Amino acid sequence: MKSKSASSKESFSKIILYTSVGFLLGLVSYFLIKIISVVIIISLVIGVAASWQRKKYSR
Repeated sequence: MKSKSASSKESFSKIILYTSVGFLLGLVSYFLIKIISVVIIISLVIGVAASWQRKKYSR
């Protein structure tokens, strides 16, 4: 049978583990969203520039 202090230490370490894992997952997803949004913006800018070039040379 576990003593009360060992059980509370174990639950405290689990809380630390889960919060650090959650923080890391949040950080990774934040940077993934930033990278994906930059890629989408760059592709939109390239698409608009290509569209303008087509209109410019089609006249």
